[in-house]
Amino acid sequence: MNIDLRKYIENKKIFDKNETIVLALSGGVDSMVLFDILMNINLNLKVILAHVNHNKREESKMEYEMLKKLANTNNIPFEGYEVEINDNSNFHDDSRNQRYAFFKVVAQKHKASKIVVAHHLDDQVETIIMRLIRGTSFIGYAGIPSVRRDRNISIVRPLMKVSKKDIRDYARDHEIMYYEDLSNNEDFYTRNRYRNKIIPLLRIENPNLNERILQFRDYIESADVVLDRIKNVFIEKNCVYNTVNLDQFNKLERIIKIKVLTHIINTATNNTLEIKYEQYNSILKLCLSNNPNQSYSLGDNYTFRKEYDYIYIEKDMPFVKINLEINECGEYFISDNHSFIFSDNKIEHKYTNYFELCYNSVVFPLYLRNRKNGDKIKLKVGTKKIKDILIDQKVPQSKRDKLLLVSNKEFVLWIPGTKKSLQSESCNKKLYIYEVK
Repeated sequence: MNIDLRKYIENKKIFDKNETIVLALSGGVDSMVLFDILMNINLNLKVILAHVNHNKREESKMEYEMLKKLANTNNIPFEGYEVEINDNSNFHDDSRNQRYAFFKVVAQKHKASKIVVAHHLDDQVETIIMRLIRGTSFIGYAGIPSVRRDRNISIVRPLMKVSKKDIRDYARDHEIMYYEDLSNNEDFYTRNRYRNKIIPLLRIENPNLNERILQFRDYIESADVVLDRIKNVFIEKNCVYNTVNLDQFNKLERIIKIKVLTHIINTATNNTLEIKYEQYNSILKLCLSNNPNQSYSLGDNYTFRKEYDYIYIEKDMPFVKINLEINECGEYFISDNHSFIFSDNKIEHKYTNYFELCYNSVVFPLYLRNRKNGDKIKLKVGTKKIKDILIDQKVPQSKRDKLLLVSNKEFVLWIPGTKKSLQSESCNKKLYIYEVK
């Protein structure tokens, strides 16, 4: 590529001037080069360094302290985290989930809108080839997205089209200090075997391997746009509370079925669970079987459930009733990845579920809670019991008591994903409520 990486990043217009961002800094050449670029482009970025110690190498603690010192030298905030090792789980998947959960906490703490990660073109090629061999979802074959929205934060990868060689050249030319992870040379890890053995052989067969893989990726992404459009129309008509009408689902073409399943799984798991081709096959067989009540374990305490006319994803955990009194604007968390924002001002958003509550004088207190016996909502003609609404919408019995709603002391005002109460046309104030997942 042989380009000026500083100009390249600046011209991509990924960042706004004076923006606060979180940089995932491992200490390796990729993230250290990206750090240097971000500190030297003409945008006056406020960079927060976030480092994760995986406790897998003797040098880890020393590197942690050196990166902390680097932050102090540059007078910028540093946040550190040590991975908690769980012997009963896949270390790679578990540490990745912990890593990104930590980055999101740091972003929320510092009010940053972007988490910046130093994945590059060689990572992309490795990922796509690995997934081709292992199997994945349709869009999974497109590899790592350069931008991904996660709740109200974007995860951005500015170097996705930059080769490892260009990164190393930058490090050499600008005398960047970085740490070499010698374990990258060991073939114990799957990715290392691809990087050190398989991909070099493929490059001998075709020196333009990177270009061919990117071409394949573009084909997948283009096709996925069309499939997504079809899937979204189906979801709009046949999905309530992330619960899908089974009869309509079974009429779909196979590839759209997989897109719908991917949608409800990602929604339920906040994109933390990757489903393999064989798992999709098992779920699709289950959907066509005559047994009205069946389930299939997806792993990580999530279960696919078929309940008579509907299918949905459920997390296997004790049900704890929620009853929060809301007395002021702010963000209220139901769990790490699920919250509600109450705001006086309309905000730019991509949230599916939001509600504009009209009022004249006093709006608080409000209540964010599960349903209760006798709950009612105001409609155009009188009121209606929440129980009857859920029955009409054929919400599975097992999900009804777990649904969240917003109410005042008298009536339910909003059931996210479905009903909104009748609003007065003469109000002069509005409260904006957003469900964030």
